[in-house]
Amino acid sequence: MPDIFGNRQRRGSSGRIPDSRADGYEKYVNDRYTCPPELHARLVKFCEDEERAKSWVIQKALDAWLTNKGY
Repeated sequence: MPDIFGNRQRRGSSGRIPDSRADGYEKYVNDRYTCPPELHARLVKFCEDEERAKSWVIQKALDAWLTNKGY
């Protein structure tokens, strides 16, 4: 469903579409992260292309990395 400007809405935790886990879902919120500008640009482009929130992408990447390390 488009927003008031005719743009497609993002899926997931962007706040526009309710998350089914919202009632019992606990989350840690960190308003700040740092990374090199090139990496941030890649992250933003990926998020726009895939219509995902940065937090979703970072969670998936961190989970994959930790799993790969055996944690």
